[in-house]
Amino acid sequence: MKKILLASVLFSILAFPVVGLAGLEAPPEGIPETITAAADIIAIIDNLANWLFAILLAIAMVFIILAAFQFLTSGGDPARVTSARQSLMYALVGIAIAFLARGLVFLVRFVLGIAA
Repeated sequence: MKKILLASVLFSILAFPVVGLAGLEAPPEGIPETITAAADIIAIIDNLANWLFAILLAIAMVFIILAAFQFLTSGGDPARVTSARQSLMYALVGIAIAFLARGLVFLVRFVLGIAA
């Protein structure tokens, strides 16, 4: 039973980044030869931010799965339940901060009049 549970948890951990990255656009082919305008720099930073955002969400999903596993294996022990609850809270706070940072980028772009 433990091997089946371990295999399913490992499969879930490995599958979540694939699901998370499914909606992102692929990076452009090759590296631009020269950066000619500020828009190129903004595009590079935006592309990097997209990748970091996706990686952060994948890591947060792993922590949510680990917190759920802690809940399941706590056996009613109040200390372990509290630890699992804190882990889940930290993962959710991390996701909230990631979305707020993403929203802040869009807000700054809107205020400065930079096209998305």
